[in-house]
Amino acid sequence: MAKVSKYLLYNLKIIYIILLINNVLYSQISNHMDLVSQVKIPEHASSIWGYTDSSGIEYAILGTEQGVRIYSLEVPSSPLELKFIQCTPSAWRELKTAKEYAYVVTEGGDGLLIIDLRNPMDSIPYQFVKTFKNLNGDTFFVHSAHTLYVDEKNYIYLSGARTIGGGFIILDPNQDPFNPVIINSNEDQYMHEVHAYHDTLYGAELFNGVFSIWDLKDRTKPVRISDQITSKTFTHSVWIEKNRPILYTADEVEAAVIEAWDISDPLNIKKTDEYKVKDGKSPFIIPHNVFHYNDKLYVSYYTEGVRILDTKDPYNLIEVAYYDTQENFESGFHGCWSVYPFFDSGICIASDIENGLFVLRYDGNKPAYVEALIVDKADGSPISNAVLKIEQKNRSVEAFSNLKGIVKTGFPEEDSVNIEITKKGYYAQTLQIKLDKGIPLILKIELIELPKHSIQILVKDQLSNEIIQDAKIALYNTDFKYSISTDQNGFAQIQDVYENQWSLVVGKWAYQQKALLDFKLNQNQIIEIALSKAYEDDFILDLGWTTQSQDPMIKWKIGDFTEFPFPFSNFPSKDIDSDFGTSCYYTDNYNESDINYRIHGAVSLISPRMDLSGFESIDLRYHAWAYGGFIATKEIILQTQDTSILLESVSENLSGLFNPESNIHLELNNLKRDSVNFIFKLYNDSATADMAIRLMGAIDVFRLTGKEIVGTVTSKSKSAFQIYPNPVSSKLHLKYNEEYINKTVSVYSLTGQCIQKLEINSAGNMQIDISHYNGGIYLIRIDGDPLIYQFVKM
Repeated sequence: MAKVSKYLLYNLKIIYIILLINNVLYSQISNHMDLVSQVKIPEHASSIWGYTDSSGIEYAILGTEQGVRIYSLEVPSSPLELKFIQCTPSAWRELKTAKEYAYVVTEGGDGLLIIDLRNPMDSIPYQFVKTFKNLNGDTFFVHSAHTLYVDEKNYIYLSGARTIGGGFIILDPNQDPFNPVIINSNEDQYMHEVHAYHDTLYGAELFNGVFSIWDLKDRTKPVRISDQITSKTFTHSVWIEKNRPILYTADEVEAAVIEAWDISDPLNIKKTDEYKVKDGKSPFIIPHNVFHYNDKLYVSYYTEGVRILDTKDPYNLIEVAYYDTQENFESGFHGCWSVYPFFDSGICIASDIENGLFVLRYDGNKPAYVEALIVDKADGSPISNAVLKIEQKNRSVEAFSNLKGIVKTGFPEEDSVNIEITKKGYYAQTLQIKLDKGIPLILKIELIELPKHSIQILVKDQLSNEIIQDAKIALYNTDFKYSISTDQNGFAQIQDVYENQWSLVVGKWAYQQKALLDFKLNQNQIIEIALSKAYEDDFILDLGWTTQSQDPMIKWKIGDFTEFPFPFSNFPSKDIDSDFGTSCYYTDNYNESDINYRIHGAVSLISPRMDLSGFESIDLRYHAWAYGGFIATKEIILQTQDTSILLESVSENLSGLFNPESNIHLELNNLKRDSVNFIFKLYNDSATADMAIRLMGAIDVFRLTGKEIVGTVTSKSKSAFQIYPNPVSSKLHLKYNEEYINKTVSVYSLTGQCIQKLEINSAGNMQIDISHYNGGIYLIRIDGDPLIYQFVKM
């Protein structure tokens, strides 16, 4: 017995430790919402709804992959499963209640499942209905629907129904709940979900990316009134407030926002506010469903659980509570499917795909409201798009000022917080303030503009010291970017540049790019940049690459991927870290799913012309990526005057990164090479273009170096300019003809530094003492001679 007691005591300690750990975990995954209970089930869950019987007992109706599970919540901490109804397996199962009946749809082919809930503690009869009659007695077959809704008059709306009602079907169950009558079937547009209230229908037209508004005064003839595009054009769910003309929408895509709309005038719909979980810092979060109840909006988020927003002011949506039902995934279609907040008891229920049923309780937390007017201190003018950030411990919210300089926001906690106000081009301002939920905080913030300075840039050739016209310049930091070119005098000037840290990149085709990184601009500044000859491009500058396309829909573009709403998991979505800037070239069908953007024919990215006549051989380096197509090619080509040289076929990968650097050595031999282009060619057979994923490509960090032809005769010389011996240890001998007298001989290191200059003042030959030179390769240039000569110091 003593051994048993010790064993029990040991296990009690373990249980106690586990409870403590769970309490810590729950404190990390929730705020102002408590877990009452959880029921895990053997299959995946989908949607959820609630029901309250005549005696006030509340029930959870859970759609699952295998069917429907019904639970009594008479004791919310211990849900009791009363019934499991086996259905055709389907990942989607949606349900609602009308009076004492539950109605369930799926895309699995069960038609409409009707469940009798009049005596749920005794028996729960049900039946599957697939044939329906309309008002004329005609029979119709409905095998599936995507979602359904029941309005306050108990009319049932099936969305995305098949074989009729791809838009929506309206059913009347009021005469016979087990045999609802079709009173309208709408095929106008596919509806993913509808919401109806006060004889008006609001439809989420997923693929059109809009919500539409319909007049239902005559339900046999719904009339479309208007529609409104939502921000991510993938409108999944809609919900209207009961007492105000405020509609809420969610787009079911990554990085989407919850939007609030004033629809008091359906012909002049106005967006009032938007909300993004975690201030939108994670690009992978996907909202799913929205439900409004008692001035709160309940939102179910995949991977982020239930979020509750205060909607007292529809122009200022504030998160006041959350409970994260899913801790194992950070992205994708996992976690919370839906939430039901309408029980009189104050509990709410949520469904989690992997974790089943959750019974939760919201503590009624209210926000502390903050409103600020942000102006320029010098002239009092309003500052738009300033960021106001409230932070307390590890929690923060951000909001932006409007055109009037007004920013509305709030915080779910009171007590002391840090408030930081930032605007590009202004000094940041930080306040420490005590928030009170009973008294809205009204602030006036005056920001001081940063000093401004001018920058002048002079660009020269490293060897000749001659000015370079039309050199491209990028001056940038995290807030601003200026692009400019040098004039005929090699100058460029940028006025009114804010005092800050900046980076400068200068380049021109046939020159090596140079950069001055992360320098402090605190006064007017003149910068001189010397460029060395080379062929390279990091694509932070537009050096003149062009698109040649047989497909008018597609071209290549310079970009940094920021136009896309979220990073791609399989495709490169940032440039190579080792180069200047953050840009690269990619095809502009990167984010297009329509078959018109799959490339039909050839689309090529072509470099500016390169004169390689001074090279015996070249080495090419670059990072390329391509993917897609069916009968397709993805090729890198060097095009000379008389031939095309296939350098490589670009291998496909879906790692989310560019391919490793390509290194290609090429002997030029007797090729004509004074006009050469580097080409990245994508070809997709037009006959098969629609049979596979769109064809795409990207490229970054282009470099061309090579072995130069040394010691050749100039075109006007009768005898060679010769360097010997080569290699040499102490004295370099030069031999030349009379035309070189009075010319200057300049010796350069490979980095472009001038080591020595000498004048030729006698005919025939001369010696240069190079005993003090370090070992390596050196270049010689003579005034007026277009060629560059080379020797090696041992």
